[in-house]
Amino acid sequence: MSAYIAAAARQDAMDRLRELTERLEDEYGAVTDDEQQAALDRIAAIDGWHDEQRSRPDDTA
Repeated sequence: MSAYIAAAARQDAMDRLRELTERLEDEYGAVTDDEQQAALDRIAAIDGWHDEQRSRPDDTA
């Protein structure tokens, strides 16, 4: 039962994200390939920074 609820929650989140995407595209136009790649590059850089921070020894002790 919990798997069903989790799947329904994920589907609801995806539906709401799709609706938001459609509204933003209506207002601002579609995202270009270059803009999408720039966003993906930025996300990768942020992920890399977080990975680096997690791999550092904890200096607070």
